[in-house]
Amino acid sequence: MKYSACLLSIALLTGCVHGDNVERLQAGMDRDQVRTLLGPPDGSTHSPGKDCAYYTVLKDFWSRTPWSMSDRYYVCFTDGRVETYGRADQPASAQMTAR
Repeated sequence: MKYSACLLSIALLTGCVHGDNVERLQAGMDRDQVRTLLGPPDGSTHSPGKDCAYYTVLKDFWSRTPWSMSDRYYVCFTDGRVETYGRADQPASAQMTAR
């Protein structure tokens, strides 16, 4: 019980996103839709014509291990719309992209 309460406290303090919300992301969403779904990002990067936001996402209960309870995800926008998104630590060939 204490373990669950600790995890909840950490998630609330660090602004982690639950994994179910990431599954709702879709190419073409605008920034407001993404912010409503995932909340404010942990950080972001900017380059001409493209912005990427980064989020900490809690793993589901069965995927957690004591040393790895969250993953880092990115959402990249082109012209204010989601173009690509996925886990930040996956190879480019495995990431989700718009078609």
